[in-house]
Amino acid sequence: MERITEDQVARLVRFVFARIPDAEPLQGEARRTATALRLAALKQIGAVRFHRNAPPERATETELHATASWNLLVALAEVWQDHPEFPADAAIETFEFDCESPLSTTPADG
Repeated sequence: MERITEDQVARLVRFVFARIPDAEPLQGEARRTATALRLAALKQIGAVRFHRNAPPERATETELHATASWNLLVALAEVWQDHPEFPADAAIETFEFDCESPLSTTPADG
């Protein structure tokens, strides 16, 4: 998580929220979907920001959750990766997971 800058976090957050429609004018399934997407994004962002603002002695406790949350936020953003404003330099995963052994992580390149 330390290689992800505050600017990258802010840009990815802005990008994701700009893509999720406001649920208020929607109805039925569209409203539930927009609400769920916004809630999921908010929870991931909250975990990342909590970790980044945690005192150093608590960082090891919050890092795994923040890393997973960041990767989920990146995956959500990648739904719109063909969008001209997609922040490719911000949407980088912290870890790459091996499909054969998903609990074994290796640092992503970079």
